[in-house]
Formats: sequence, structure tokens, C-alpha cells
Amino acid sequence: MPCKVILAGAMLAAGLTSTACASGGGAVTSAGSGAGSPAPAPSQSCLQQYRVWGTGPEHAAGENLTAALNRLQAASSASDIPATSAALKRAEMAARTLEHYPIPACADPKGYWHAVLLRIEAAADHTGVSNGQAALALAGEALRRLPVLERKLAIELKGTVPALGQNQ
Repeated sequence: MPCKVILAGAMLAAGLTSTACASGGGAVTSAGSGAGSPAPAPSQSCLQQYRVWGTGPEHAAGENLTAALNRLQAASSASDIPATSAALKRAEMAARTLEHYPIPACADPKGYWHAVLLRIEAAADHTGVSNGQAALALAGEALRRLPVLERKLAIELKGTVPALGQNQ
């Protein structure tokens, strides 16, 4: 049943989004040399880059994506096709916004985060080409790989930003 696939994909993507965007931490600042020209900023560790990434405008976009995916879950559970389509469109808009704020490459060198966003967009795109149950079936197919991508990203983050879990 397509709604179950959408529900599972939406829940995993929502968990992934909240993990990525709620990483906490403060902004990293660089000290100037005091001689009129600032000293070059020291390079940030991957953990610092990841934390800064999760506190900027992408945090609000991540919250919007999570809210849209929560609406998708509720609509899917209620078998409300129009609400499911609307929630998919909201999720698509949030995913497109998040593309403007890519996760630091050091944290996700294989591009799993981008792949998650593309899957959400692909699922929403199907609601524009077909209606009703057919649209849900197509969206469900697009979301089917989200659990695999989520697991791959989580494993990758443990390797690239190992201190992330220890500092929360």
C-alpha cells in the first residue's frame, strides 16, 4: 500500500532532518590581528562546520521540512489524498530551500543528504503529473529508498563527525 511507504519514508526523513539541523553548538569566530586587517580565519574542524551549518538559515528550512513531513505522516495515516499531496508539495519546497544550504562536504562526502532531498522532491513531483492513488503510488516509489539513504548518511556522519554524538 503506497501510504505505508510514504509514511515510513516521511518518518525517516523527518528523523534525519531533525538530527542534521538540531546539532547544536555555537558559531565559531575568528580573532582579528588588531593591525587593521583581519588575520586569516583558522580552518574549522568538520564538527565545527557541521554545527555552524545546523544553526543558520538552514535550521529554519529543516524545521519546515520536518513540519511538512509530519503533516505528510498524518495525512497518509488518515488516507487523505489531497492533504498528502499538499504535504508532499510543502516538503518539496523545504527540500529545495535546503539545497541552497548544503551540508558541509567533509561531513557528507558521498552526498547522501543531497540524495535524501532529491528523493523528497521526486516524490512531490509525482503529485503534479498524476492524481489520487496513482500519485501516492508514484510518490511511494520515490520515497522507498529513503530508509537506505538515511542509514548510509548516519553511518557516514559517525565516521566524518564522530564527536557529534558525544557532544550533544
